[in-house]
Amino acid sequence: MDASDMKEEAVWRTGSMLFNSYVFLMVFLPITCLLYYGLNRLEKYRMASFALLAASFVFYGYQDPKLCLLLAASILLNYAIHLALTGSCAGGGCRALLLVCGLAVNLGILFYFKYLDFFLENVNALTGSRFVLRNIALPLGISFYTFQQLSFVVDSYRGETKRYRFLDYALFVSFFPQLVAGPIVLHSEIIPQFADMQKRKVNYANLLAGTEYLIIGLAKKVLLADSFGRICDAGHAMIPELSSFGAIAVILSYTLEIYFDFSGYCDMAVGIGRLFNIEIPVNFRSPYKAVNIADFWKRWHITLTRFLTTYLYIPLGGSRKGKWKTCRNVLIVFALSGLWHGADWSFVVWGMMHGVMMVLYRLTRTWVDRLPKWFTWLLTFVFVNAAWMFFWTESIRLPLQLFRRVFCGGLSGLPVQLSRALCDGSLVCSLLMTVSDMGGGAELFLQGLTVLWLAGGLLLCVAAPSSHEIVAAKCRKGRYYLALSALLFTAVIHLSEISKFIYFNF
Repeated sequence: MDASDMKEEAVWRTGSMLFNSYVFLMVFLPITCLLYYGLNRLEKYRMASFALLAASFVFYGYQDPKLCLLLAASILLNYAIHLALTGSCAGGGCRALLLVCGLAVNLGILFYFKYLDFFLENVNALTGSRFVLRNIALPLGISFYTFQQLSFVVDSYRGETKRYRFLDYALFVSFFPQLVAGPIVLHSEIIPQFADMQKRKVNYANLLAGTEYLIIGLAKKVLLADSFGRICDAGHAMIPELSSFGAIAVILSYTLEIYFDFSGYCDMAVGIGRLFNIEIPVNFRSPYKAVNIADFWKRWHITLTRFLTTYLYIPLGGSRKGKWKTCRNVLIVFALSGLWHGADWSFVVWGMMHGVMMVLYRLTRTWVDRLPKWFTWLLTFVFVNAAWMFFWTESIRLPLQLFRRVFCGGLSGLPVQLSRALCDGSLVCSLLMTVSDMGGGAELFLQGLTVLWLAGGLLLCVAAPSSHEIVAAKCRKGRYYLALSALLFTAVIHLSEISKFIYFNF
């Protein structure tokens, strides 16, 4: 097991309950909904909020209850800072000191758990020192709930928050649909909803919409993202042997895997929120339809872009201090965005690639925007594909090796290992592979199926309506609900091989 595998395993051991698991879908979620609405029906409103808070902690600490201690400490600390900042006795100098302390403590905790070993590794490499690495397991969701609370502390300092009740604030941070992988929500979006008595009543329209989002998101993850992930895993093990076509298939597979994985999570988060009448902000809006890099970042991880714009880019000066300082600010923001995703130089490279592309677009925007939309879309999509390879692996050399196979791998067909990986677990494909092993011609069929699967996935990304457009559609017929039921059935029977969401690593 290499270093990246050990790191991923450490993250997995400290994981929460998964949306795509039987225990969540068939036990935790129904019980939590019944308990929450039952207590509200009895007008035990405070008890209902406490039950939802307790359920969120159960969800988070399902595999490792010790994680709840860190989350609880973070909530208590930031709420105390909020009270101090909104108190009448806090003067200007005291408020500034409280802000600095709040930022330092939050960032210090994040640094210790996520970046300490990365920092020590680089110090050792640069100076020849022998600092011992701590091998600290990364607590799930710490990047998300830390940024969420950073925004709250800054807004409290700016006087943009009310004096919230502790129970509402704790729910704002720990509400389980958005706790471990976002979106990064603002207090003004969520806390007032917990205090709204109308949202404590059963809303059948929200229950239906929430269920639709949940099914669509589950299908994206289980049926699409995981299938493309199997191709990636197979390709990762044989990069030196890939043909040009095989290398392109592996790159496209990861592009589609991370798309449907993150899209599926965002859909499920929005849907679960709707089941509790909570409107969670849209965090994903068909980013592969983007016609330029700026458009891409208005569609991908929308709330992270908003956070970095509001709390980093604008304080740095934004675009107010001239062209070159604007470019500098863009590069800083994207470098830190990459580092936020992971403590490895490959993430920084990924962030800087997007930063450089954004700067180039800003400098040439007048000219680029006059080009045909299909051409700028193609350039953007190819760039995003290439950049994802540095996101996929913690080795900077591996993407370069894969790119070399794209141009120098030869013109042979799709490696059969990739087709077999896609079809792994399918009864029909297993029978076809058995026939092939006996001398039949099923291998060619499997290769064709893989090509069609990749093409179909790409078509869904760039041509199909988004989940939000589907759920918001007014006119629905019986076949829509029949198709939705078939999706649910197919996804549920594929839950035997549970896989975590990619963004759980961050």
